[in-house]
Amino acid sequence: MEEIFPRLKRGKMIIATKDGPKDSRSDVLFTNSYLGPYVLQKPAYWEKLIGMLYGEGRLRNFASVVEDIVEKFSFLALAKDQIAEHEKTRDPRKRFFVQYFVYSYIFMTKSFLDATAVFINESYGLGFNGGDIDLIRGKFIESLKAKNRPLAQKITEKQNWIRLVVTYRNNLIHKHGLYVGPIPTVPEEITDPREVDQFILKEPHYIPHDPHLLIDHVYDGVEGEFIKVASFVEEWIHESFEVFDIVLGSFTASFELVPREEGSR
Repeated sequence: MEEIFPRLKRGKMIIATKDGPKDSRSDVLFTNSYLGPYVLQKPAYWEKLIGMLYGEGRLRNFASVVEDIVEKFSFLALAKDQIAEHEKTRDPRKRFFVQYFVYSYIFMTKSFLDATAVFINESYGLGFNGGDIDLIRGKFIESLKAKNRPLAQKITEKQNWIRLVVTYRNNLIHKHGLYVGPIPTVPEEITDPREVDQFILKEPHYIPHDPHLLIDHVYDGVEGEFIKVASFVEEWIHESFEVFDIVLGSFTASFELVPREEGSR
């Protein structure tokens, strides 16, 4: 009988090398991901981080958590690129695809922030579990203050944006969702339905600037401000990378490695 639930047996695991090309100062984990363009701006910084995580230091146990953050940031950049590609088309289904990737973008941004919180919790030994590992939890930030006050302060300065992400995500989960689509003003001289459709397909997509402005409100004619989806995702990926850089920058500063010749363990 075929085994339905195969068991993973102990044996040699496939271990990917963490060494980049000899003429490169950045690790392939980062340069081959969608984080690459950001990494290449500061190669020496990322080289230092790689040395701490995969070198002969004591921080190897944090590497998998960093990899998780890198993957989720890369998914954000991938979704952003997909939105840009679909915006160029005149496919009648493009609104569906743009909405899909915007929704995915919102969910993945929260997942990225949660992965960052997990990294902070483990690297600073805060000892939180489950839902308490969250960058908007007051007790989480207060505990971090005792270990690294400057980092806690920088994260506090990002609270407005982090709460905005949480609000968008919560409204997608617990309410009727967000409007994602064009807001065209069709010229009066265009009356043929097919021409109207083609005109709308050329228009950019928008999302409510206020996450509380749900689909029902839009359809009911409630007024509100909208932001272009392209601008929305660009702002969020910038904010995400700043959080990423703040946290890992603090990590590299807080856990400086002593060179082996000077007596590292």
